[in-house]
Amino acid sequence: MKTRISNTLFILLATLVTLSGCTTNYKYKIGVSQCVGGAWRDKANVEMLSAQHLYDNDVKVIIKNADNNNERQCLQIDSLVDEGVDLLVVSPNDYHALNGSLQRAREKNIPIVFFDRTTALKDYTAYIGGDNVEAGRKMAEYAVLLCRDSVKTDGRRPIVLEMTGPLAISPAAQRHAGFSEVISKNPSIDYRHVPSQWSYDDCKRIMREWLENGKAVDVVFCHSDLAAVGAYEAAKELHKEREIRFLGIDGLPGEGLDAVQNGQLAASYIYSTHGEEVIALALRILEGKPFKRTNNLKSIVVTPQNVADIALSSHSLQKQNTYLSTIQTKLETYLGFYHIQRALLIVSLLVILLLAVAVFTTWRAVRATRRANRRMRELNDEQTRFFTNASHQLRTPLTLIAGPVNQLAEGKGDRQQLVGIIKRNVEQLQRLVSDVLLFRRENNATVDDTTVTTDEQLLASRKAVQESRHDTLINDNADELATVLIVDDNADMRAYLRTLLLDRYYVIEAADGQSGLKLAVESVPDIVVSDVMMPVMDGLTFCTRLKQHEATSHIPVLLLTARSSEQQHIEGLQTGADIYMTKPFSADLLLANIASLLANRQKLRQLFKTQNTSSELPTTTQHSTFNTQHSTSPSPDRRFLDTFLKAMEKHMSNTNLKIEDLGDEVGLSRVQLYRKVKALTGMTPVEILRETRLKRAMQLLKTTDKTVSEIANEVGFATPGYFSSCFKKQYDKYPTDVREEMKV
Repeated sequence: MKTRISNTLFILLATLVTLSGCTTNYKYKIGVSQCVGGAWRDKANVEMLSAQHLYDNDVKVIIKNADNNNERQCLQIDSLVDEGVDLLVVSPNDYHALNGSLQRAREKNIPIVFFDRTTALKDYTAYIGGDNVEAGRKMAEYAVLLCRDSVKTDGRRPIVLEMTGPLAISPAAQRHAGFSEVISKNPSIDYRHVPSQWSYDDCKRIMREWLENGKAVDVVFCHSDLAAVGAYEAAKELHKEREIRFLGIDGLPGEGLDAVQNGQLAASYIYSTHGEEVIALALRILEGKPFKRTNNLKSIVVTPQNVADIALSSHSLQKQNTYLSTIQTKLETYLGFYHIQRALLIVSLLVILLLAVAVFTTWRAVRATRRANRRMRELNDEQTRFFTNASHQLRTPLTLIAGPVNQLAEGKGDRQQLVGIIKRNVEQLQRLVSDVLLFRRENNATVDDTTVTTDEQLLASRKAVQESRHDTLINDNADELATVLIVDDNADMRAYLRTLLLDRYYVIEAADGQSGLKLAVESVPDIVVSDVMMPVMDGLTFCTRLKQHEATSHIPVLLLTARSSEQQHIEGLQTGADIYMTKPFSADLLLANIASLLANRQKLRQLFKTQNTSSELPTTTQHSTFNTQHSTSPSPDRRFLDTFLKAMEKHMSNTNLKIEDLGDEVGLSRVQLYRKVKALTGMTPVEILRETRLKRAMQLLKTTDKTVSEIANEVGFATPGYFSSCFKKQYDKYPTDVREEMKV
């Protein structure tokens, strides 16, 4: 049954892949590698793209431009071959550099059509482009005609200068061959030639240097119209453009044709692009139809006499090519939509058929699958429960063995108590190892808890909580040691932690999260060390609720657990825990972490005290700024301090104000308010209230004309005498002294 479903899904997947490919699946893909850009190449590219759908075939033309870089053109040819093109049209940048890439294409039986240029490779399929030798001959014949009819030389031989392109490139070599062949047959002409980079700037430079050196010249022939215009501009800058005739090749609208019409060039030669004929030749080759290997495109010389008619025709053809390109783009879009719609229709029909088969097959399989899944989930849950509990209970005795052993080795702690802890946990570890190896089905009863929670132990836990709460409350206003609350269901673990902490801190205990939360809310300890896996309320829930309660949100929490995976670590920190330690743990590391958390709290208190010693009134805005800049104080603490300071400012003038009143305002008891404010600021609520009143009094003394008695009453002091006494103690001067200083 499963095999049938898998086969059906495989067929559907294969169909979807096939149909999705229809949107880009053409009958032929033709790759075009252009050696360089420019107006002539751009015109040819537009013509080739426009011809993609002119010949009743789905053809995709992919054009890449090497920008005069041999290495780039080789890489582009290789990439076109890797894309799976059916034919390559190449206009090579160099006569030899591309042979390796072209040979690899031929080894894959990909036809190669040279366009405009050739290379040393003889194993090509066809050539199409202008006849460069013929172009050179025609321009030479026109140069001879100019020397005979238009050039005035005052008795010397007319000088004809040819600026060739790089002769390593086939068009330059062929044009030079045709031009020199004709010119050399006219001994009455002084013929010279110099190499150039076939560019506007280089030919302009050569022309300028030629004329500045005092050399005469009557006719200048450059291998492109753009280069010829550069030579013309150099002559014009030296005011000699009327004495020289300039000839070029290309005859493009906007370049050569305009230059002839404007009088910059005496003539040009239309070097045909005919991109549509390139695609037509490529399709004849791909479809196995007869074709000529060499296809020379005929052309004519453009002169001032025929340029107007030729320009009109060229501009008209250029517009038509633009229209064709636009139509081509839209056609590509419409074809894409057509292929998508066709694919969606076929896929929809297949899906309907598949759904019918799947519904029937699923109905038969669902009952058996549900039964199997239910049983598998039960087994998985049982295994997960067992190994989670086993992991927890294995790590706990390991901690209670390793820790006391280290204590004994260092000569610390009560020897008899530590040995007792070790003995009990060795026995527990032996039982756990035996149970894990046997994998008993009754594992829950065996490894649920190392310390079975009996009624007597629960009663003892409640008694310990009550005693701890009493001890904490009676020391409410004393400068006691930092209070550490230990929450763990394992009595030995609590005893071990107590031995580690008693020398440094005041320790209180709880046996589960629920008892720990109650004790924490009532006594507000300085830090909590809690286990994670506990009965009644686990450590994660305990930590979350501790951080959510107004009275305890500021208390740092250190979680101890046997859950060691990264995800479990993240889960613990997401509940608001400050540190997450895995059992078995190092006693020194535990003590260091507790000290670090308390030290960080002390730094925040010290910073609050530093800001509070300013003579400025500590407004709620200033206090919020303090907390914002030190983001280690959590957001609930910021909200609490803002609420507390606002309540204090609101009731500042009340001479009978009590701390209980402020506690009612913020929703805390007197003890809770005292310990939370002291923990966050290092100051008691009474101290903060007194300093706030005195700072307000200092401001009023400096900024108002009120009497000392009025100010004392406004800031909440019952008598001026007591106010003056407190003011003197705070600022080492009396209020009247401040008034006298203000008069000076």
